[in-house]
Amino acid sequence: MKYINRIAASATLAVVAFGLATFVQIKFFPKTADNNPVARIVLNVESWNS
Repeated sequence: MKYINRIAASATLAVVAFGLATFVQIKFFPKTADNNPVARIVLNVESWNS
């Protein structure tokens, strides 16, 4: 059971770090966001809402 908590914490940390990196890429380097599939999804969702 103790390993499940560690795995969950590691997965959460990885998701947060990846999300933060994607946010920074969209905010500061939008020209390179085309190579990042997550950034493309976020930009598509933003374009739907505007």
